[in-house]
Amino acid sequence: MTQKIYYQDPFLTKCKAKIVEISDNAVILDKTIAFPEGGGQEGDRGVFVLEDGSKIEFIDTQKSLGRSIYLDNFPVIQVDTDILHYLKNEEDVEKLKVGMEIEVEIDVQRRAILSAYHTATHLMLMAIEHWYSGYEKNVYGCHIQIDKSRLDFRTQEKFNQEFIKEAESYCNELIAKALPIKTYQHPKENEAWYWECNEVVYPCGGTHLTNTSQLKGIKLKRKNLGKNGQRVSVEIDGISDEFLRLYHE
Repeated sequence: MTQKIYYQDPFLTKCKAKIVEISDNAVILDKTIAFPEGGGQEGDRGVFVLEDGSKIEFIDTQKSLGRSIYLDNFPVIQVDTDILHYLKNEEDVEKLKVGMEIEVEIDVQRRAILSAYHTATHLMLMAIEHWYSGYEKNVYGCHIQIDKSRLDFRTQEKFNQEFIKEAESYCNELIAKALPIKTYQHPKENEAWYWECNEVVYPCGGTHLTNTSQLKGIKLKRKNLGKNGQRVSVEIDGISDEFLRLYHE
């Protein structure tokens, strides 16, 4: 399986790696810092830097099939997987070969924004659960991208605009409190992770901010999804330079 260095240091921007497999336009490395799509968060993008200094762009990262784990109060996830880096241009495959040593560089700005949106999504859920305890169990869809994120809820409860504004204010209160954010591993599985803020814990292996104050503000919107569905979307006002300074080579 691919060694997942992003678990050891989520702020590393480069790493040396060796190509172990090439399939169509997907490249598997012995190790990587590129975070794969998971938990609704889109995968990293970046470049491979070859020995001659030339660069090959990859535009997505995905997990292969691995071992499914079943833990109490934790969603089923795949572990012990390879990470597939999908090249932007298929013809670039001809420049690569198994055994070649390269350097992986991620798109740091994109990673940082995804981390901010993922954190903002958790704050939004915290706000909803402030009034509707246990609402996490109603989530059936999630998408975290660089311009917005959203959660889809299976529920007959229709959030009105007044409630959305109250939830939005609650989110921004959490930001103003400058609350620390922790991520840590499950004691039985090193690829199963938790996110914690203000004594609220969610199972989550995504990338995140380290403090709520690193968000500059949150806006919420709602949308009805038929008779039994409700979508709440998040937009952020930006992220602080303090968070960006955490990234390093």
